[in-house]
Amino acid sequence: MTMQRAKTAGLVLLIALTVLGAGYLWGARGRWAAQERLAVVQRQAWLSETRRLALAGQMALTRLNFGEAAGLFESARAGADAAARALEQDGLRELAAEAATAAQALTEARGLAAKLDQGSAGKASDALAMLDRAAVALPSAGQ
Repeated sequence: MTMQRAKTAGLVLLIALTVLGAGYLWGARGRWAAQERLAVVQRQAWLSETRRLALAGQMALTRLNFGEAAGLFESARAGADAAARALEQDGLRELAAEAATAAQALTEARGLAAKLDQGSAGKASDALAMLDRAAVALPSAGQ
């Protein structure tokens, strides 16, 4: 009789562990999907914010405010660098290279703006085009 109880208790324990394990995996699967969606949104936000700063720098140039433009281009460069690192870490090497090239163009735009050179607008436009290509090529959460 005690052997039968031990078998029953072992079976109940096995079923409980199986249900707990299945529940954990089911919950973790949803968490993994949510983390991937969050990563996609963060990448899009970095590129969008970087683009916004570069556009603001171009607007500052139209007002002949080269100091403000240089600061905005520097902020945009920092954002492009952060986006490039994040994209590289996520295995999106081509997009990371595009963001890194945009960061380099923004560095040049900042340097030209600091020299009061209107050519900085062209460099900023180049960076914006690269950021746009990277943003369009970003995989969505469903891919």
